[in-house]
Amino acid sequence: MRVDLTREVAEISAVSGAGLATGGSPESLACVMFTSGSTGVPKGVAASHRALAATFVGPDYLAFGPEQTFLQCSPVSWDAFALEVFGPLLHGGVCVLQPGQHTDPHQIVELVERHQVTTLQMSASLFNHMLDEHPAVFGQIRAAMTAGEAASPSHAAKALARFPHLRLLNGYGPAESMGFTTTFTIEPGMAEGVASIPVGGPLSGKHAYVLDANLELVAPGVPGELYVSGHGLAHGYIGQPGLSADRFVANPYGLAGARMYRTGDLARWNKQGALEYLGRGDQQIKLRGFRIEPGEIEAALASHPQVQQAAAVVREDRPGDKRLVAYVVGEGVDSAALVRHTAARLPEYMVPAAVVVLEELPRTVNGKLDRRALPAPDLSAVSDGRAPRNPAEEILCGLFADTLGLASVTIDDHFFHRGGHSLLATRLISRIRTVWGTRVTIRDLFQSPTPALLAEHIAAGSGSNPLDTVLPIRAPGRDTDTAPLFCVHAVSGVSWGYAGLLPHLGADRPLVALQARRLGGTEDAPESIEEMADDYLAEIRKVQPHGPYHLLGWSFGGLVAHAVAARLEAAGEEVALLALLDSYPLPDGFRAPEIDGRHVLTALLGSRGESVPVRCADSVPDIAELAEALRQSDPVLAGLEHTQAAAVVAATLDNLRMRYRYVPDVRFGGDALFFDATGTPAAQSGAAAWAPYVGGRVEEFAVDCEHAAMTEAEPLRAVGEVLARRLRPAAHI
Repeated sequence: MRVDLTREVAEISAVSGAGLATGGSPESLACVMFTSGSTGVPKGVAASHRALAATFVGPDYLAFGPEQTFLQCSPVSWDAFALEVFGPLLHGGVCVLQPGQHTDPHQIVELVERHQVTTLQMSASLFNHMLDEHPAVFGQIRAAMTAGEAASPSHAAKALARFPHLRLLNGYGPAESMGFTTTFTIEPGMAEGVASIPVGGPLSGKHAYVLDANLELVAPGVPGELYVSGHGLAHGYIGQPGLSADRFVANPYGLAGARMYRTGDLARWNKQGALEYLGRGDQQIKLRGFRIEPGEIEAALASHPQVQQAAAVVREDRPGDKRLVAYVVGEGVDSAALVRHTAARLPEYMVPAAVVVLEELPRTVNGKLDRRALPAPDLSAVSDGRAPRNPAEEILCGLFADTLGLASVTIDDHFFHRGGHSLLATRLISRIRTVWGTRVTIRDLFQSPTPALLAEHIAAGSGSNPLDTVLPIRAPGRDTDTAPLFCVHAVSGVSWGYAGLLPHLGADRPLVALQARRLGGTEDAPESIEEMADDYLAEIRKVQPHGPYHLLGWSFGGLVAHAVAARLEAAGEEVALLALLDSYPLPDGFRAPEIDGRHVLTALLGSRGESVPVRCADSVPDIAELAEALRQSDPVLAGLEHTQAAAVVAATLDNLRMRYRYVPDVRFGGDALFFDATGTPAAQSGAAAWAPYVGGRVEEFAVDCEHAAMTEAEPLRAVGEVLARRLRPAAHI
């Protein structure tokens, strides 16, 4: 539809050219735009004349002018429609309106040709689709803008390589800031081989801030939440004063009374001073305790040469069974190859359980990705591995498939890459023991995670004891000389939980845990922390004869790790890292409590142990009763036999008694890292508590969890990220 005023030329010419007295002000309401609804129900945004003029009259980011013909690709209900209408019309250009309520790619092709359209604005999803399916459109237009979602580097590079005349712009801006707030012009060659495309810098009169949770500016390269302010800022939401007050907040970086809008988007400034969009903060995935950014997975998939588009979501197609699933568009794409492709580039917990190949990604009426319309995956079609070659592999493939909820698996399927996790691992171990009658442990599954490897392991008769004193979670290999990280157990004596560090450390970093010798019986079991430190020191030097050494201990284990570090230092060895996970020496004047059954359960299970019913709760611990209660209450330790669970209870009792009479008798001269479980208040800081026993600096890091949860997935992610930065890349055995 065209608006033709030529018939009214005479009447318009007779009107005085003097300014109209409207009686309004720059802050008067000019229009109400609706958000796209991608984060919930669309909201009406009240924008002022100042916001409209500042966005569409002053800036020249698209050379608005009389020669421009702009095609309306956004529904009238969407905020992006404002740019497509006000932009050209306020500069004497032409706006071509699409009939109907939906964005139709075929109709876009027809309208561009019929009306000689010069400029298109599209969501990133629609831009990608048009380039893949209707590339000739970009040969006819002069400028294109992509916005609303993260731009695809591969599509941008392809568009500019094929149509070098095209002016391509990547923009960012919510309706609450009158559309575009920042823009970035993509030059030829700029998008080739990059992981993401910036959204650039603010328009004149607008501002962008990347802030932390305390509204402090973060350094370049550090992610934070994006806030915008300036002349484009809206008054608020129509009829929603509470929501307006929550999202439009005081601006500590502006003039008195200035406001800014909390976008909910994650961003960072790059080295060139351009803003990089990292996705929605509320679209961050949390899966089995891990925080996952879908954009990182999508970028890894898009780096494959055959992938044109990618999306990642968490699905729960079976109640209680959440899985990470990816969707891609591309010719000749192999799902199994893409799983391997992402596994080589991402931590294990970010590898999709399935990759679904589609002809196109579903889109909303606004042209954005419609995540709710993505189909359920056919998990049985993921792997291209080998079929079972013998009865043992056939049995294991059946058990793997049944535990993972799959129709079938191959002998090369990695348990943890097909959706397995620690709770499913314990179920699989239990099934193998019941059906097969063989002794296999979680440790064996860590080291042999496919049916082929596990069958070989069992056939060799090497079923290992999960309670051995030395537990190589990632054993030092023949092909690496990287020094291990040695982890000392907490009061339970068990160190399985440290396996959660693996995804966050380098793939070549060995991880060796130490477990209480008391778990194997009373023979040679230490009777003091001093004896335990001497014992573990000998075991550590069997694995790594000389430094630099890297030590970590949680709670009780921190005391032992500190004592080992001091002994190594006294022997002339270098201790490059000592990490203490919420571990405190006893304060002066400490009086040891009476140890009863409840005390043991809370030491093992944290606050969960307070509600576990046992007869010996207020009396002398009954090891047999507590062992059975432990097997019933802890889903991971449920995989232990009764005698093994009893050994854990006995080790806990021993360690509690040793801990309550231990005061460090040595001083470590180096630095230490202290990780504070902020959910469990302490009488003093870690640095203050360790000052008498550590000669160097004690650097503190806050971990948002309770003390008993320190080795769960999310806390270990925070710990692992720090350790990965601090472990010396050149530290060798």
